Amino acid sequence: MKTAAVIGARSMLGSQLVERLKARGIATVTVGRSEMDDIPFDLRDERAAVPQAISADVVFHCAASFAGDNDEGFRQNFAANAASAFTVAELVRDLRAKTLVYAGSASSDRTLDPGNFTSYGLTKGLAEQVFDWALQRQNVRFCSLRFSQLFDTQGRCCDHQAWFGRVIAYASRGQDIRMPRSDGVRNFIHVRDAADLMIRAAESDASGVLDVVHPQSLTVEEIAGIAYKVFGAGGKAVIVPEKPPFRPIHFPDGAQAFEQLGLQPAIDMYDGIRMIRDAGTAKAFGPMDLS
Repeated sequence: MKTAAVIGARSMLGSQLVERLKARGIATVTVGRSEMDDIPFDLRDERAAVPQAISADVVFHCAASFAGDNDEGFRQNFAANAASAFTVAELVRDLRAKTLVYAGSASSDRTLDPGNFTSYGLTKGLAEQVFDWALQRQNVRFCSLRFSQLFDTQGRCCDHQAWFGRVIAYASRGQDIRMPRSDGVRNFIHVRDAADLMIRAAESDASGVLDVVHPQSLTVEEIAGIAYKVFGAGGKAVIVPEKPPFRPIHFPDGAQAFEQLGLQPAIDMYDGIRMIRDAGTAKAFGPMDLS
C-alpha cells in the first residue's frame, strides 16, 4: 500500500487514521465535506468528482450519519449510510483501488442489544451488504471491521459515548458522580487501535465482516473506578438505585478477528484514561450535567 484514500478524513476515526498512515510513510488522499479535502464528497452526493490524476491502492471508509430513530433520523441514516454505498463503490472504482476497508459497527448485530436495534445499526449493516455485492463485481476486496464503542484522547467521543465523557469529567475534577448500577458490561476500543487495525486489514488478505471487540469488557462502575484511580483527584462513583440501570449488551468475541488480522489492541482502559490525563485534555470531556 503506497497511497490510501480516507473517506471522512476529519472525523474522530478518520483523522487518527490519516495520522497513522502518514507515520508509516503512506501517501494519503482525504475525501470529505471540507474545502481542504483533496476530493470534495458528501455521502448524500450522487457522485464524487475524482480527478484523473488521483488514484489510491486502498480506500478507508470512516464517514457515517449518527441520527436518531425518528422518521427524519432514519431517512438521514439511510441516505448517508446505506444508499451512499453505491456512490462509494463508484468512488472506489474511479480511484482504481483494489481494497475497501469499512469502519463498521457492532450495532449492526441484531443480537447485541435486543429490543434496541437502531436505525444507525440497521443502515450500517445494509451498507455492508451493498459493498459485498457491488465490490465483488468490481473485483475489489471488501473488509468491514465492526467496532464496539470507540473512545479517544481529545474528547470527540463524548458526542456518542456520553457516560464515558461524564465519568472522565467528574473523575478528573475530583467530584462524586451519581450513576446507575450496571446490569451488563461495556466494551471500548481506543481510536488509535481502531486505526491500526484498519491499516492491518488493508495490508492483510482479510475480507468480509469481522467483529472487533476489545478483550477487556467492563461495567461502567469499573470504568469509573479506573478513572478515579488514574486521576487521583478525589471523589468517587455513587450508585443511585432509583436511576434505571445500564442494560446488558451482548458483545461478540473479538478473538477470531484479532487472530485473522494478526494484531491485538495495544491500549486497555487504564492506558486510555492515563493518555487523557497525560495529554491534559480532560476538560474536553463531559457534559457535567448530573445531579
